[in-house]
Amino acid sequence: MPLVKPFDTPPVNPLLAAVVPPPIAQAQSWVAGRTYPPEQPLIDLSQAVPADPPPEAMVQYLAECLRDPSVHRYTDVLGLPALRAALAADIGHVYGGSITEDQVGIVAGANQAFCLAMAALARPGDQVLIPIPYYFNHHMWLDMLGIVGVPLTFRPAADGIPDPEEAAAKIGPRTRAIVLVSPNNPAGTAYPPAVMTSFHDLARRHRLALVVDETYRDFRLDDASPHRLFTEADWPDTLVHIYSFSKVYSLTGHRVGALAAGATLLAEVEKVMDCVGICAPHLGQLAALYGVTRLVSWRQARAAAMRRRLSVLRTALAR
Repeated sequence: MPLVKPFDTPPVNPLLAAVVPPPIAQAQSWVAGRTYPPEQPLIDLSQAVPADPPPEAMVQYLAECLRDPSVHRYTDVLGLPALRAALAADIGHVYGGSITEDQVGIVAGANQAFCLAMAALARPGDQVLIPIPYYFNHHMWLDMLGIVGVPLTFRPAADGIPDPEEAAAKIGPRTRAIVLVSPNNPAGTAYPPAVMTSFHDLARRHRLALVVDETYRDFRLDDASPHRLFTEADWPDTLVHIYSFSKVYSLTGHRVGALAAGATLLAEVEKVMDCVGICAPHLGQLAALYGVTRLVSWRQARAAAMRRRLSVLRTALAR
């Protein structure tokens, strides 16, 4: 009887094997085990995550929630109806326009929202336009799915804002979506409303999805609406909006984010979500609901504090 040649590990998906590992762990390894004197503390700028805990009122609320037996069960696949409704109202307030509860899905973080959206929009060999610099997890996920990320040139003279005309020239027969991140991670640039409108019109003309990751929406330089895309009557035909509760409410460990889209796309997202997570963590959804409905002023104060930090940083760099 012929012997089967032994192997050290099962064969792996070559698409995954070709993906470069995420850089955050490597950056953290550079300082592992090192200590820093109090007068020269380490300032970690490797990852844009909040260092402060959630407000004490939210912590107490979540502690009380743990006594409710229903909190330890699944929610609906696309999230608690109350949270979906609250976020729809919040989006309407921030952006204007009309959005309903059934156009919002709650998922396990903005990262998962992007992954679900891409899985629903494209298949191996399809193309997605993605500006440089891109959020590394976005490009990693495209590579894992066999989707080709077509780069849009980084333009320093334009503060890193991508060019809609370049995007138009790069649209091909297998292009399925345009991805924008605003405020951008990692560059920090917030795309002007006129640019967002230009990309939306471009995507609509070519029947593409415009996937806009606005994880850092709450940390804008002013209180003006980031764009007016939700005021378009047919926005669900083109726009896919991604949001995170993690940064503004210090809930990174609770894994709760959202996406807003048309009913057709959300139905496909729901299928994928049921397979990979069933639902976002129940307790995290309650924390997000508490934040959206009871911490509006706290959220505004966080944003103001970040603006002050930016002013201090700019002054220091100017010296």
